[in-house]
Amino acid sequence: MKNISTTFIANIVAILVFVLPVLGLEIVDENTLMGAVTATVGVVSVLYVFYGRYKAGGINAFGIRLKK
Repeated sequence: MKNISTTFIANIVAILVFVLPVLGLEIVDENTLMGAVTATVGVVSVLYVFYGRYKAGGINAFGIRLKK
């Protein structure tokens, strides 16, 4: 998760902090929200890397190289 911009994460949290109360959801602890957003972005990033590598070809869905 070192490649994730902390500024980008902070902006997502800031948007959520302003938007969620409008939708009726109150945020008690902004640090908890920041952690949840960071974890979610991290998981999505990892899945995207795996999908991109699979889509590039040469491996199957389990990461095993295909024979040429």
